Parts: sequence; structure tokens; C-alpha cells
Amino acid sequence: MNRRQFLILVAVLIALAAAGAGVVWWQRADWRTTSALVGERLLPGLVVSEVERIRVIESGETVTLNRVDGKWQVAERNGYPANLDRIADFLAKLAELKITQLEPLAESQRTRLQLLEPKTSPGKDAGTAVELESKDGKSLGRVLLGKRVVMQAQTTAPTKGSPQPTGRYVVGKGPANMAVILDTLQNAEGKPGPWLARDLIRVSNARAMQWSSGSGKPGWSVIRESETKDWRFADSGEKLDNNKVQDIVSVVLYIALGDVVTDPGKGGFDKGATLKIQSFDGLGYTIRLGELEGDMRYLRVALTGEPPKVRVPGKGETAEEKEKLDKTFEENRKAWMLGLERERKLEPWTFLVPNSNIEALSRDRSQLLPGAKKDDAKKS
Repeated sequence: MNRRQFLILVAVLIALAAAGAGVVWWQRADWRTTSALVGERLLPGLVVSEVERIRVIESGETVTLNRVDGKWQVAERNGYPANLDRIADFLAKLAELKITQLEPLAESQRTRLQLLEPKTSPGKDAGTAVELESKDGKSLGRVLLGKRVVMQAQTTAPTKGSPQPTGRYVVGKGPANMAVILDTLQNAEGKPGPWLARDLIRVSNARAMQWSSGSGKPGWSVIRESETKDWRFADSGEKLDNNKVQDIVSVVLYIALGDVVTDPGKGGFDKGATLKIQSFDGLGYTIRLGELEGDMRYLRVALTGEPPKVRVPGKGETAEEKEKLDKTFEENRKAWMLGLERERKLEPWTFLVPNSNIEALSRDRSQLLPGAKKDDAKKS
């Protein structure tokens, strides 16, 4: 090798070394840039009180939650009231989400991490998009949620069961970056049902119940003198099974909905049973049962009557005791009236309720007699 060839070789080596150093420096600078964002909020500046619309989009499912006059509603269910606790918890989590890992997101990795856009690439590898808007439609933030992250803790002994997801891959800090958050955000569902307000009716202090069938089965009417007395048939001296009637009382103490039906013509209520309940508090409830839809049953409710406005004093109450009890009664009555106001607004709606939760409401007269099988009600 002559001197000229030697100098050329040295120049080439110097150029390669410089290029390699540049790549290393660029990688280190990029690592420093992304790692500097670790610990920051995923949605910086998000003010929960400014959010007036939440849209959750999954593959084939979309739910839109609107705040109208300060009250949250589910648009896909004709504006039925939304679950306020669920929304408050969801927004609080979004506002507090912090980045624990941030890396460039290659297009080839979107399928593996389930970070494809649900609008343009529906399917099992599509993510879940969460969009937040202000009252005037301005975007307050958007997150694309992907595959759940499973982190197995290092232990000296094997753990029982499968490791549980502890986080989630998301598109964050720009569409070209993949971030990891330490929350699975299980509430981010595109189905309207889970976002509906769950409470339907709460019937307490039942005094009398009357059941009628649209299918020609004999009806029944039962009554009791007080909450401590046993139930009896109101129209005869025939003995009944008090426990089977009490099962019905237990069901109506709290009925929670499964979904709201947007088509009021559905339900088949002309052939279904009707249960009317009178309470010791002067309230009347009518529960109408419709057809089965899979494992759900159509249901409608209506409320009549007014609760007592004043408390009946007990025997031997002192003036001090009466004042204290009257004050407690008035405070409880205010909360009670709010609940009744909500229940009165349920009458125009048709609901779907898990049949397994309300099957006791389908019991005919023969199923209240001693020796009758409780499971017979499932066939109604």
C-alpha cells in the first residue's frame, strides 16, 4: 500500500467514525427528549369542568355523552341520564394520567399494539379512541388506547394465577409516539349501556301487591297489616308461602337497568304480567313485564301517590325528642323526594333488565302456595 492509498483509507475511516458518532448522538438526544417527558401528564392542561362532550369510539361501537344544562346524557339512548359517578371517575383519571414510557411509534407496530384507528381500521387490532370537547365543540384532548400492558413483578417464588394488566399502550404526545400509562382505563367502553344511570326504582315498605297476567293465568292479591306481619291472600283465607312473597319484596327493593330501549314499540307488554304495589307510605308502583330478549326482559315502571309530609309522633315522646325526630324526618324527606322525582320521570321509557334479577316478579298464584317450586317462575 502506497502513501496515497493509506491516506485515502484513513480519510474513509475518519468519515465513518464521524457518521457513527452522529448517529449515536442523535439516538441519545432523542432518548433524552422522550425520557424528559416521562412523568408528565398525558393530557396537560385538561380542565375537567370544561368538558361538555365525551365520545368513546371502539370497533363498531360509539357512545356520545353530552352535558346538557349541567346534566350528563347518553345521546345514543335518546338523551337518557348518564351514570354521573362513572363519568366523574373517568374524567378524573384522564386528567391525572402520567407517561411512564415514551418511544417513537413505527407504523409497523400499530397492529401489534392494537393502536389502529377504530374509524378507519375497524377490527380486533383497532384501538379505543377517547375524544373530549368543550361546549363550543373545541377539542380538549384525544387519546387512542391500545393493548393492555401486563407487568409481572419479580418474585423469588412463582405467583398463582395469571398476571393482571397494570397499564396500557396509548398514542401520546403526538401521533408518532407510543406512550405507556399505569392505568387500564377499563371504563373506556364504546357501548352505551354501561354509561347509563343504573338505578330504576327502590320500593320499600310494601303493604299490598296485586299481580295480573296477560296470558290468562289466575292473578293474585296479597296484603299485610305491618312490616312485621306475614303476608296473606287478600281475597281468601288460603294459606300462602310467606317466603316466596318476600322474595318479590326483596327484588323490588332495588331494580337496576341493563339497557334503555330506543324503540317504544318493542316489548310485547300486551301479553306480559303487571305487578302493582302499594306502600305504607302512600306510594303506588306499577311494574309491567314484557317479552324476553335473550337473557334480558323488557320492563316499564310508573309511580303514583305522595309520601307523608309530616311525621306521626310516637307515644311518650318528649318535646325535645319530637323536635329532634322531626328535624331528622324533614332532612330524610328532602332526599326521599329527590329520589321520587327521578323515579316519576321513568314512566315514558322502556328498559331491558337482566331476567335473572327479576324472575320472582313473574310468579303466578300457584307459585306462591306452599310446596311450589321457586324455579317455576323462570318458565313464565
